[in-house]
Amino acid sequence: MSDLHLSHTCAADTGTLQITLAGRLCIENASELQSLLQGQLGSCSKVQLDLTGLQQIDLAGIQVICSACRTYLDAKKRFNFSTVLPEAVTAVINNLGLSRRTICKHNDQLPCIWCGGMN
Repeated sequence: MSDLHLSHTCAADTGTLQITLAGRLCIENASELQSLLQGQLGSCSKVQLDLTGLQQIDLAGIQVICSACRTYLDAKKRFNFSTVLPEAVTAVINNLGLSRRTICKHNDQLPCIWCGGMN
């Protein structure tokens, strides 16, 4: 399996940070995404993650994304996925039992982003 490939751009006119991930987002490299997200918190108003290139994700990868989502929403910034989640990601979400259909108090009372809630 490949390692994590991470690229990002920040559109100054919209304040949108677009992050594209490919390969594996696992415990061995989840801190790379965490560092990028922490470093960009003050410089953007919206984050969009593109996970279509992910071949593997584990609980650590999901935890980093959930934590970042909460951090950005608490800072009154938007955080979401830019595309539909790939099968490799949805399978792990389902296997972990995270595909709940309840609202998320951090996401303006909308469903959790894993369940299709948009913010």
